[in-house]
Amino acid sequence: MSSVNKQEQKQEQKNYVVTYKELIFTIFIFVVILIALYPKDLLKRQIVSEKANYDLSMLYLKNLLKHDPEDESLMLILATQSLKTGKRDLAIRLLELLFKSKDPKVREKATMLSYDLEKERYFYIKDKVQQEKQMHTLKKLFLMIYYAKMYKLDNVKKWYEEAVFVGAREPAYTLLKEALKLEPNKVSLLKDGFFLSVNFSRKEDSYRYINLLKEYDTKNYDYWVLQEYYMDMRYKEYAKAEQLLLANKGRDPRFMIILGDFYFFKKRFQESSDIYLSLYKNATHFKEKKEYFKKALQALVAANNMPAVNRLVKENESKFLQDSEMRKFMLKIYLGNGKLDSAARLSHKILRLKYKQ
Repeated sequence: MSSVNKQEQKQEQKNYVVTYKELIFTIFIFVVILIALYPKDLLKRQIVSEKANYDLSMLYLKNLLKHDPEDESLMLILATQSLKTGKRDLAIRLLELLFKSKDPKVREKATMLSYDLEKERYFYIKDKVQQEKQMHTLKKLFLMIYYAKMYKLDNVKKWYEEAVFVGAREPAYTLLKEALKLEPNKVSLLKDGFFLSVNFSRKEDSYRYINLLKEYDTKNYDYWVLQEYYMDMRYKEYAKAEQLLLANKGRDPRFMIILGDFYFFKKRFQESSDIYLSLYKNATHFKEKKEYFKKALQALVAANNMPAVNRLVKENESKFLQDSEMRKFMLKIYLGNGKLDSAARLSHKILRLKYKQ
């Protein structure tokens, strides 16, 4: 009795199996009915909004096109869906047709889709020479889009990034300024704006970006102060450079060091020496003390203030006597100034030190 029941169950299961051909036919009938009953514009919107099943959307589109093969809006949607599903050959064929459209808006959209297609192709190319050729193609397409203003302003950041990608520097700068209108406090965009403006020697823009970065990128405030100083020096704004360093010298020893170098550059040697002597007195590491002491002396030598040079060496001999490099340096200073008695006295100290060792 049980074997009979099993056979009946197997027979029922066989009756409910649907073949692959039957499934495709069912979907086809469903699509035909859908096309017949649904308003076409509403169906288009449904297909465009579909995010999960692109293959099914493409089946709808192909059947819609059979009913209206001249509908370019359907062709555009199908080309878009083809790119999303990796069916590049179909996308290429559709775009070739759309480029011949009499409607300029359709041609524009086809150009935008073609850019996406060529960019995708670029990443599949392994050969460097071929990749360079493909980049050239991409750049031509990008410039077509840029100069014809095919892009929308609400998507300008994306096209700024594309400009950077293809190496279109001037368009990148213009698009960046448009992007900053939408996100005026965006630090990453402000950084890009600063460095591009420096490359293009847009002085006013550079200073504006620097001031905004000091305001919004506070964790890197000192870095932007330094960039502002380099800008001042580049444009020979020496008074501004000095005021900037004086205003920030208490924030970080780097600003004091740069101030000392700035005074040396401006041939204000005594002020330079004073700065380095201050750093020397406050330094805690011997290596730093050596560096600052030598720079203080070099500034005095440049000022031709030999009495001050000799006095400073004499006052600090004992602090550097253990260092062979500094011993030679101090002897050289004395001999260069004709202070033979001081050089002899220091030499005796060095000999006694070596004898003790």
